[in-house]
Amino acid sequence: MPRPARPGRPAAPARHPARALAVAALLVATGAAATACTSVGEPVSAGTTAPVAAPSRLWPDRPPAPTPTGEQHEDDSATNVPGFPAVPSGDIHKVNPYSVIKAEVAAHRKDVTGADGLDEGTAAKLTTCDGRAPDCPLRPPVYRDLTGDGHDELIMGIEMADHLVGLRCYTVTGGRLTRVMATVVQPTSIEIAGRDLIVWEPAGTPHYAVRSVYAWDAHRRYMEFKSDEIRRVGPAPSPRTTERHR
Repeated sequence: MPRPARPGRPAAPARHPARALAVAALLVATGAAATACTSVGEPVSAGTTAPVAAPSRLWPDRPPAPTPTGEQHEDDSATNVPGFPAVPSGDIHKVNPYSVIKAEVAAHRKDVTGADGLDEGTAAKLTTCDGRAPDCPLRPPVYRDLTGDGHDELIMGIEMADHLVGLRCYTVTGGRLTRVMATVVQPTSIEIAGRDLIVWEPAGTPHYAVRSVYAWDAHRRYMEFKSDEIRRVGPAPSPRTTERHR
């Protein structure tokens, strides 16, 4: 199962302990000098603010890269779950979450790529999965209000080959079950902060991870990809260790 295409991520910047110590010493000295000129409790100047400048485009004569047209592993628009009955109550808690995935598998049984793509072994298990069998690839359903309308959405995770997870979110719109997010990730963890859905994935560099955020877009009525950044997740090297490797 191919991993979803993502933009190239730069390697983590090299650290310069000597330079960092010099900058820290300068900041301490500057702060001490500023404090000496004021009484306790009085405001202290933060220094001169750098002037605001408009972005300067590099190589403006070069043509931009074309829009990708290859295989995508993310759905990008809300769609009704095919073959799934109406939900007149509007309460997603009354929907059988395992039946939702089975309906989608039935409609996309031969898909092996894209947001609905599944490897053959996972697709076969899902046809009879009810959440009770130990080999059921479906993670327990999670309910959270991701849209801010006071009603919960349904979040499902499908464990696939190669440690991939099909991550899907659903809501009820006009009495119909609607999928508002579908992507394939390779997570170390998945979180919810407020109404943001956050996926952590390996960055390919020790002690770093990629943090991707998905958030509700009220205009498109979809969980849009919001940001993608590299963050340090391991302990920072000690000065002694860094000095030894210089």
